[in-house]
Amino acid sequence: NEDKWSPTASFRAMKMFLADAARLKVRVRQLDFIGAYLQSKARGRIFVRMPAVYGELWPEFKAYSGVPLRLLKSMYGMTQSGKNWYLELHEYLISAGFVQSSVIKCFYSKGFPDGSIVKVLDYVDDMLYYGTSAETLKRFETELKARFDLDLMGQAQWYLATRITQHANFDITVDQSRYCTSLVKRYLDKAGCKNVTRVHVTPLPLDFVPTIDDLAKDEAASLVLQEEYNLDYASCIGALIYLALTRTDIIFSVNKLAKFTKRPGENHLKALVHLLRYLRDHIHLGVRYYSDISFAPVTKLLKEHGHELTDLFYAFSDSSWNDDVDNGRSTGCFLIYYMGGIVDHSSNLPDPVALSSAEAEYNQCCLACMATSHLRMFLDELESLPSESPSPATAIFLDSSSAIAMGNSFRDTKHTRHILRRYHFVRVGVEANRYKLLWIATLGQLADIGTKQLPGPLMETMTTYTLVHTQDSSVQEG
Repeated sequence: NEDKWSPTASFRAMKMFLADAARLKVRVRQLDFIGAYLQSKARGRIFVRMPAVYGELWPEFKAYSGVPLRLLKSMYGMTQSGKNWYLELHEYLISAGFVQSSVIKCFYSKGFPDGSIVKVLDYVDDMLYYGTSAETLKRFETELKARFDLDLMGQAQWYLATRITQHANFDITVDQSRYCTSLVKRYLDKAGCKNVTRVHVTPLPLDFVPTIDDLAKDEAASLVLQEEYNLDYASCIGALIYLALTRTDIIFSVNKLAKFTKRPGENHLKALVHLLRYLRDHIHLGVRYYSDISFAPVTKLLKEHGHELTDLFYAFSDSSWNDDVDNGRSTGCFLIYYMGGIVDHSSNLPDPVALSSAEAEYNQCCLACMATSHLRMFLDELESLPSESPSPATAIFLDSSSAIAMGNSFRDTKHTRHILRRYHFVRVGVEANRYKLLWIATLGQLADIGTKQLPGPLMETMTTYTLVHTQDSSVQEG
């Protein structure tokens, strides 16, 4: 029952890390640990037997063939190796004076007497890092290279199949254009749709209704359909879920289509092909973090709707009502922004069946508040705020004045007393000044992109505030 889990950087942590680099106007650098697992010592008593053939091939090893040998170093293929490597790196960073995050366990930071700081984010053997002083950054690289076998790769350009573009003005763009291109070639071209020239402006057909009524009669019939389309539905959905980490324009579509992975019918396959065609026509989209957020499209949108925020961290929350024809539940969405770009998002289907649109909005607002609470704690560490100093209230934008009233008052009525207690997390947070619920008109509600299939013109408008067009090149600027 040994705990073999080790932390790795999530996508939201990576995006927060990059956004913070844009705030500080510094360049993010990258390094790769060579044979990371082999650089960590084995922990505990672990024994292996050397195959007899080794002794035949290398006579000097013959005396050890068939004899239990205790491991001193970790090996690839061992279930403990990931944990061993994490502990090896963790112990070194702590001994070097770094402080581990209490929220994101693979984030470390270290302050220096001259006021400079170095921050690192690790994903197994890939590390992103930046510093506010060239001298301290160079010292960190030299000391780390003296301890580990690693490759200093310069400015970060690719991380977890994601392109990182660092612009001359210190803005940072994150996109998965290459991954998207590969996905389209892998699934759409195999499905025989290479020569379709019509441009698809929406991820799903506007008349598509996701329902279990369209499921194939059994798994065998579904497999026959997938063979006819030459499309592995489950594999494609898995690839799309990863792409959706940076593509808010498809989160609603992926959310709905993923429900039918076990036994998709013909309508589901047609909708999936439509989504792939949309991606073929909209490959080069990503998220941009601004060193000066006055240039961010979302900042201009908020100003147009009467909101001028001093805080760089805020969220949009929205919900449809009773849109799921199978169970009456309501699709909700939240988008969390930092430095003018999205750092976390979700299109989801909360469990309770809401009895009103206000209740659906309130339930979704709770999920948004929960997500912002997690990232706000991480943000305080990124910005090196003292733990005892209160964080500013996070603005949550809703287009339902009734839901805002429910969140701002502990008064229960016959319309609200049935709501599950956990969703009153919102009320408690508002009272403690952790959140402030602000109204925004429906046309400015960006989270609408994850609650329903929007018509083409509105979809294009929403995309301009959530994503940016990226260059068809991996060349860094500046």
